[in-house]
Amino acid sequence: MKPDNLEKFIKENRAAFDNLSPDPKMWDRINENKKPPKVVSINWVRLMRQVAAVIVIFIASYFFHDYMSKRDNGSAGIKEMARKLNTGNEVLQLLAETEAYYTSKIIIKKEEIFRFAGSSPDIKDEINLEFSQLDAIYAELKNDLNDNAANEEVVEAMIQNYRIKLEILEDILHQLKKSNESLIHETHEI
Repeated sequence: MKPDNLEKFIKENRAAFDNLSPDPKMWDRINENKKPPKVVSINWVRLMRQVAAVIVIFIASYFFHDYMSKRDNGSAGIKEMARKLNTGNEVLQLLAETEAYYTSKIIIKKEEIFRFAGSSPDIKDEINLEFSQLDAIYAELKNDLNDNAANEEVVEAMIQNYRIKLEILEDILHQLKKSNESLIHETHEI
């Protein structure tokens, strides 16, 4: 193998390369430019606030998603029924919109009652018992609607079922508020 020209040149002039050394001032300038490592300080209060904000946003989005999915599930039955009938019947569209409206109102009232009721499971049980009976009636009305889709009396009865549920919740809420106010009033008198 034939040696490379660069390699040949280096071998011939090796002595000339070894006698050169850098200027001593060069090392002084290099040492001057060397800076101490930066000390990073962490603001723990700010970091914890940011973490708390992320957690609050996550929890709020979870509850919002949960609320929206419950609200959507409440009106899914009527919407599905309207799709099955494949009709543009205004009565069924009105029923679907009305069901969505009342379902959202009922959910809001239930949450408000459960906040007032606190740890009283009796009120929750009563509401669930009343609503189970009304839900059974509603299921029968839904079957009647499947049999006779154009019957406006059945649709009106279904809407009335929701109105009754909402009235029950409003009455319970009114009684809870009234008893809570009288309890506060009695406490202040003592």
